[in-house]
Amino acid sequence: MPDQPRTDLQTVAEQADRERLIEDLERRLEELETLDDSDIGSFTALDWFFCTAGSVVIPALALWWFAG
Repeated sequence: MPDQPRTDLQTVAEQADRERLIEDLERRLEELETLDDSDIGSFTALDWFFCTAGSVVIPALALWWFAG
């Protein structure tokens, strides 16, 4: 089916959707900026362990396992 030309109504609707999304994103960012660090939570040594294991150790073990 060939591409049909876009109507002005479709363009206006897409622009309105885009503006609503931008407004929602800005509102969410403002809410995050006003949160206190204690509201979000702390990053502990256990968190560091899982991040390191998940991003370095596990892929290295998988590479070693499948290379051999």
